[in-house]
Amino acid sequence: MLNDQTDKKQTTPGFHKLFHFDKFQNEEQEMLKRLGREWYLTNSGSEVAIGLSKYRYFLMKPTLIFSEMFNIEREILCVFSSYESFEPRTLDAFEHAANQIPNLRLENVCRVLISKDEKIEEKIVSLLKVDPEQPIVIPFSYSELSQQYDDYFIRNRFRKHFYTRDLFSFLSPLKKDLYFFGRSELIQDIVNRHRSEEHTALFGLRKSGKTSIIFAIERFMATHEGQTINIDCESPSVHMLRWNELLHVVAQIFKEKYNTSYEISNSKNYTEKRAAALFERDMLGIFESHKQLTLLIFDEIERISPKTGSSVHWREGDDFVYFWQTLRFFFQKHSNVFTYMLVGTNPYCVETPMFGLHDNPLFSSIPFQYVPSFDVAKTREMIRKLGKYMGLKFDEIIFGKLTEDFGGHPFLIRQFCSIINSLAIGDRPVVVDKALYEKAKTQFLMDAKHYVDMVIQVLREWYKDEYDMLMFLANNDMSVFDAFAKEGNYYTNHLIGYGLINKSNNGYSFNIESVKEYLIQKHKYEKQEITPEKKLQEINERRISLEQDLRKIIRNQLKSKYGKKEALQKLLSSLPENRRIALASKDVDEILEPGSSPLYFLDLVNIINREWEVFKNIFEIDKNKLAFMLDEINTLRKDAHSNHISDDDFSELRLYFKKLESMLENWL
Repeated sequence: MLNDQTDKKQTTPGFHKLFHFDKFQNEEQEMLKRLGREWYLTNSGSEVAIGLSKYRYFLMKPTLIFSEMFNIEREILCVFSSYESFEPRTLDAFEHAANQIPNLRLENVCRVLISKDEKIEEKIVSLLKVDPEQPIVIPFSYSELSQQYDDYFIRNRFRKHFYTRDLFSFLSPLKKDLYFFGRSELIQDIVNRHRSEEHTALFGLRKSGKTSIIFAIERFMATHEGQTINIDCESPSVHMLRWNELLHVVAQIFKEKYNTSYEISNSKNYTEKRAAALFERDMLGIFESHKQLTLLIFDEIERISPKTGSSVHWREGDDFVYFWQTLRFFFQKHSNVFTYMLVGTNPYCVETPMFGLHDNPLFSSIPFQYVPSFDVAKTREMIRKLGKYMGLKFDEIIFGKLTEDFGGHPFLIRQFCSIINSLAIGDRPVVVDKALYEKAKTQFLMDAKHYVDMVIQVLREWYKDEYDMLMFLANNDMSVFDAFAKEGNYYTNHLIGYGLINKSNNGYSFNIESVKEYLIQKHKYEKQEITPEKKLQEINERRISLEQDLRKIIRNQLKSKYGKKEALQKLLSSLPENRRIALASKDVDEILEPGSSPLYFLDLVNIINREWEVFKNIFEIDKNKLAFMLDEINTLRKDAHSNHISDDDFSELRLYFKKLESMLENWL
């Protein structure tokens, strides 16, 4: 029975008394009546025009079964598209319609599109793969809603598009607010500093959310009559400029931003001697036309910083000093024109007092902070909300475990929850309990290399000391770690700021277990404090692994060069006569089977020496040097078994293993 609905707490199917059917075409009216058997239709909306195309929209509110199943409570925006072919711009109709409705009324994560295109579902799925930040769109064709359907058709279509979409698996920076969580206080703090004519700097590792935060600041400022300019220092069009050329570009961007008629000086006049004075004059001339304080954001600041700059004049020259001397001098005289915000990986550029013979103009003049980790409350907000839309109900204990196991790192938390989503079998909603969590954790640790490498790659490439400290801590080489730490808190402050480690009265420990496991696995043969027994274990492990890799390489190269039959003859001719007879009945694959080959280590060395022309491009070193390294490995292995290997010999052995493993890696 269709009811007029006024009690929001007891939503039942029907129509609001002011819902006007006559706004819709006859076939659309029939569809609406069918929808009214399961939903409460609240508002008949109006028509929106996008170019020459026109769309009609309406609002409907979920009844109890839909509300509980999909965690939706507010009204859903629904659009009719009466065109035979769907175009991506059709989705713009939702934004136009939403602008006519108070935002608090609408469910912003979900929308319904009803189209005359018979392939609408296929096209929507394809489109959302390209633009994953779009809200969930539930597609129906006119023909589907015009015919009779059972009580499960609508909810199954919702289930299909809610539960098959992974809202955790975002890898790119978030450009919209819809799936952006936990940073409102940080953004408000940065904006308030700007409004108070104060600079700021924000640092964090890759995938810590820096770029998403920049986008959020830009959105916030745009909706609160603020102005931002974002300069991406990673672009060659920025870092390849000299300091005086970049000043001219900044002035040009300001001019274009405010569309002023003021004519700035020609770039040729921005010489090293005149650039600072011309910059001041041009910026003031532009400012007269708009009189607005602007937030000037320098993203990837390390690309134009000493030691890490992408171009040599920033990396090794004085361009950084002269550029920031100019901006700082200008700000000291005209603080109402702009403030600047530096965003990057490492605070080296603001905490180093001198660069070469020059004072650092940014030292002690700009407060900086790290991208903060999520606490349990923020983890809960993000995971609970996204999980419910996907049919995942997390036990309360899980939010604390997520925060603890992943150090409050939102990217790693989301990627881990994506694995949970893939493992959650059965009809949704599914309860995520401790058992499912532990199952997902096992898989995550197996796959963690990919995720963790994204996070700490920049440390390994640019900030070797911090990376080495993490490696020492992971390998429990505490005497080496403590030696670094006692030199000052420079490095440990960075690692604590990144949220990778923490410090207590009992010492240092990892915040993120998966980072520790990754480093242990990656650098398990670089541990400094090691017993004779562990030395022997390492030598045996690496020698066995090397031997198996050599068998694969020899097998593949000989077969590739000679073919299977002749490869066997070449192999046998490298062996002593008594060994040839014993192996003559076997084929080359059997003899060089990595896990069960009858050949000895020295046999493999002899084969490589005899067929050097086949292998020389693999090893990239002199034949005699390779023979020496392999002989040393064989000899020192025997010394280790007798506990006679010295620390120097062991270090030398490690170098040989590392060199050979690196050369063979690309051929396996």
